[in-house]
Amino acid sequence: MSNHDDDLTTRLRHGLDRGAVPELSTDVVTGAAAHPAPRLSNPARTLRIAGGAGLAIAAVTAGALVVAPTFTRPPLFTAAAASDSSGATARDTVSGESMKIGWWVDYDYTAGSGLSNDGGSGQVYQLVREGDPEKRAAQIAEIFGVDGEAGLASYSDASYPTWVVGPEDGTTPSVTVTWAGTGDWWYNDPTAASFYLCDASVTAEQSIEFGCILPENAPKNEAPGEDDARAQAQELLASSGFTVDASDITVHADDWGTTATANLVVDGSRTALDWSVSWSNTGGISYAYGHTISVESRGSYGTVSAVAAVDRLEDGRWWGSAGPDYQGGAVLYAADSTAELRSTEEPVIEPTPSDEPSVEPLPDEEPTAEPAPVDEIPVDPIPTDQPTPEVVQVTIEKADATLLLMWDADGNAWLVPGYAMQVEEGWWNTVVSLVDGVIALPAPIEEGEIAY
Repeated sequence: MSNHDDDLTTRLRHGLDRGAVPELSTDVVTGAAAHPAPRLSNPARTLRIAGGAGLAIAAVTAGALVVAPTFTRPPLFTAAAASDSSGATARDTVSGESMKIGWWVDYDYTAGSGLSNDGGSGQVYQLVREGDPEKRAAQIAEIFGVDGEAGLASYSDASYPTWVVGPEDGTTPSVTVTWAGTGDWWYNDPTAASFYLCDASVTAEQSIEFGCILPENAPKNEAPGEDDARAQAQELLASSGFTVDASDITVHADDWGTTATANLVVDGSRTALDWSVSWSNTGGISYAYGHTISVESRGSYGTVSAVAAVDRLEDGRWWGSAGPDYQGGAVLYAADSTAELRSTEEPVIEPTPSDEPSVEPLPDEEPTAEPAPVDEIPVDPIPTDQPTPEVVQVTIEKADATLLLMWDADGNAWLVPGYAMQVEEGWWNTVVSLVDGVIALPAPIEEGEIAY
């Protein structure tokens, strides 16, 4: 080997051997996430570079490993507070925490031996409105035969833009489309309302007063049967853009009518988002509703184990709405609590003839007394003494992985990985399983506050 070769070897070794990697300052590490990652302008050209240049790239990569663990994505969204769930239905807005505060019951959750300690990963989906709301209203109106042009409703505003076809007074069929949340559409026909059947104890004279029809005089229930309703609903929903197998449509039928409902299925999970068609016993469609969304994946993210998720149950901010397989049968309060509430209620005393106050007519000339000003009306102070919550021990032995419907602070809908957890009594509770940091949570409920 020549002296020139020895000199080159020495210089290369000297260039690579710079001693220990210098310790980065705290500012550099914590601020790394705010800066974009380095990007090579021509990756194909880089792969063709050999020799010393390739070693130089390797050295830069080794140095970057010190910073890489601090690179984090911003949260996908900020979850809505309990009072902010604008798109949620009434059945969706009760969280475990609000139940606990509202009914003075403190649930103490414990993971049972049957739960897994293994974490995993799961897809997050955003439900994105698609299309034009005015055209959407016209499309739904055409499906249900509602005449008229689509226009903004009188109550429409920037936060709740709503288009309507037909009258807003509810006198004849109409269609509304709201361009917020999941782009809800709603068809309503007041002329197809069910006729009311009298109770068996109602007499013929009372039926006139109550406005109901005696069973022997009632016309035949004209609502479609189960199979017919399933087929009609499948066709109607498909024309609205929601394709579903007939076998995935559930039907409920009784003397009042027939209702067919189908839920959005994603990754094999029946979610809480549903479409429905309902016929009254007159045979007409009294109402139908659905949504205008596309399901868009936002990536796969880590999830905590079922055991770890149990610790989140007492924090209502991790709550999401599960599909129909995990709804119903929820116990909002303990039986002992209801007994205590009943025992504290004042008894109702029926007035007797002697108790009825006599009312003397006022003279014609006597002026009517002016009501007292509002600020002079005495108001009882809010009691400061609050009952001690009843502590109920709940052991979770079953946790099914499923997708939960969540709403963000801007009113948009998401489907996120979670668990539906069943307790010994049979009712279900739900909790989001995403690892910390994937979504941002609203401020926690302070002690003494009630989430509405």
